[in-house]
Amino acid sequence: MVGSGRRVTIPRIYVSTYELWEGSVVDVTVYNESLGSSSFLARIQQGFRIQIPRIECEDLELKPGSIVKVHLMKIEKRKDSATSRK
Repeated sequence: MVGSGRRVTIPRIYVSTYELWEGSVVDVTVYNESLGSSSFLARIQQGFRIQIPRIECEDLELKPGSIVKVHLMKIEKRKDSATSRK
């Protein structure tokens, strides 16, 4: 459910299972049954929330209390290939 300030709280079971700690970057897809979906990158905020960008909320006509389906995928940091060579 979309809360105030365009925020969505991630359930604790997903936070611990997928190691979605505060500051983690995630690839987010938000689904609205009637208007389709939208994808964007977000950072996990305090309280294990993500914020949906304003433009995405407007495109999907989301308001506080809107019910949405959210898919998250954690973005792993890649090692810099230049520093790993010896």
